[in-house]
Amino acid sequence: MQDRTVILTILNETWASPSSVLDLFLESFRIGQGTQHLLNHIVVVALDNQAYQYCTSIHPHCFQLTTFSSKLSTRKEFTSLDHIMLNQKRNDLLLEVLELGYNIIFTEADVMWLRNPVGHFAPNKEITIPCDFNTESGSNKPDKGLFYLKSNEFSIACLKYLHFERVTYPTYSDKSLCETTTRDIARKLRVEIKYLDTAYFGGFCDPSKDMSEIYTMHSTCCDNIKSKVYDLRLVLDDWINFTTQISANASMGSSSFSWRAPKKCIR
Repeated sequence: MQDRTVILTILNETWASPSSVLDLFLESFRIGQGTQHLLNHIVVVALDNQAYQYCTSIHPHCFQLTTFSSKLSTRKEFTSLDHIMLNQKRNDLLLEVLELGYNIIFTEADVMWLRNPVGHFAPNKEITIPCDFNTESGSNKPDKGLFYLKSNEFSIACLKYLHFERVTYPTYSDKSLCETTTRDIARKLRVEIKYLDTAYFGGFCDPSKDMSEIYTMHSTCCDNIKSKVYDLRLVLDDWINFTTQISANASMGSSSFSWRAPKKCIR
């Protein structure tokens, strides 16, 4: 993008094969409203060679993270410890990209982009993120699978501190970025944050009911890869049906439509 913003996602071979999560992720940009031009700004980071090879066959901007553990990258299901390690590697990569002077929109590959949310990101703040602070999941507040990081001294200092914290306290429990933003360290490092309304950023745990307002849909509450792909396919098919019907009949209200997903994923 002209403001040196890049869209990053990270995945392994389980998510990068024919009719996989990666296919659905890229398709969402092709059929979303105002998202087609963003495809050229997506960099897919592959954790293994198979994911990288498949990525290069369907997308022009792929990068293989060669420093990642091959044993971890090829596991079909991540344990909680695997998730912590993956987040640590992700944050290290984000830090490197920020230090190169690029702003980052990070998105999980199982987030379907149905409308372009970039206009809601605050270019004058270090972090823009949708957070559900009314969650019942305790102190670890989940995010919605995407966030924006502005490249400057404050965001870089924040990620460096989190890296130092993990090295110094290796048993420190993993926290979502939403939880991190509520800590005193964010204020002390002068990191400014914009929180987005989660009503516009849905997930399978709590899917948005209004298709006329939704920007993204994240396949949360879903660990099984086959169930994830099945339900994300339903999301895209429902979205295609919704936009086709609304285009044909502008007076038709969005209340006439509802998501079929999740069907196989855990509610």
